[in-house]
Amino acid sequence: MDLLHIANKFFYESEIQDIKPLGNGHIHSTYEVVFQNDSAYILQKINTQVFTDPEKIIQNHLKVQQSIHSDQFEIPHLVKTRTGDYLYIDSKNNYWRMMHFIQDSYTVEVVRGNKQAYEAGRGFGWFLKVCSGLDVSNFHEAIKDFHSLHFRLNQFKQSITNDSVKRKSAVLELLDFYKTWALKLKAVEEIIQNKEIPIRVTHNDTKINNLLFRNKNAIAVIDLDTVGPGSVIYDYGDALRTICNTKAEDEQNIESVDFNVEFFEHFTKGYLEQTANILTKREKEILHLAPFYMTYMQGIRFLTDYLNGDTYFKTKYSDHNLVRSLVQKRLIEKMEENQKQIKSILTELIN
Repeated sequence: MDLLHIANKFFYESEIQDIKPLGNGHIHSTYEVVFQNDSAYILQKINTQVFTDPEKIIQNHLKVQQSIHSDQFEIPHLVKTRTGDYLYIDSKNNYWRMMHFIQDSYTVEVVRGNKQAYEAGRGFGWFLKVCSGLDVSNFHEAIKDFHSLHFRLNQFKQSITNDSVKRKSAVLELLDFYKTWALKLKAVEEIIQNKEIPIRVTHNDTKINNLLFRNKNAIAVIDLDTVGPGSVIYDYGDALRTICNTKAEDEQNIESVDFNVEFFEHFTKGYLEQTANILTKREKEILHLAPFYMTYMQGIRFLTDYLNGDTYFKTKYSDHNLVRSLVQKRLIEKMEENQKQIKSILTELIN
């Protein structure tokens, strides 16, 4: 693969000094393109197995890019090819894009301290706020049913029925746990489907590492591939699922996993400072269910993949997806232990 040839479709070859791999993302192949004048851009080969219609994610990105004018936070901007397109398709039908590189910034994998949690809340809250004026009907669904509990439960049930690699008998207690919680959380999906709360333009993948920091402040929201129709439940809940987990997503010492209530409070404070004026009364009433909903959905996704023989998520050992699912189960249990405090913090911050 001649990366210089690809980059040359966007910039003249003579301007480029170096091209090197960037980051540890699991979806796309990402490179930093360094120029003679020390400026830099990001070159990315889009994973078309995950994002089957790259044109749609480009269109969604551009709608946000053309609408957001803010000096508070940044988003990465797409760069045109020298022929005026935002995608280059090579001879092997690979799709490539180029974006501005946001200098002097870094990502965070695990939150360290209340300040980072608060800054994450401000960053993701800002994104919801600045997208609140956009017409959601103009946006494509990047991955169909990505946050549909109904769809994920059907996948889960099918994996149990098939038991294709004969792992079901070893996880019967875990299956019972997730079946019980399904009944509790279907009500949240009904609230979304019945439009008791608005469908918004949301980020839909608010992991902590989809923010950039400079010094100690969040400065940019990145990875806009999943931007499109969604709910505040998705963004608020998924952010808390990753930010408040005291351990890694695949921590093998399950008993050490906890839900950090202080991080919850500081993230929520930052989030509501940005969003309190745009969220509806009903959205605020059910925010406390968001981390349960998104943690549950991720938990059954990991367990589904485990039962299917690890065909979706990358794994490093045979029980990797099982461990990931057990971590999500533990998080739900720790949230439940702290539910009164979670509700109390939300009520206080909303009022």
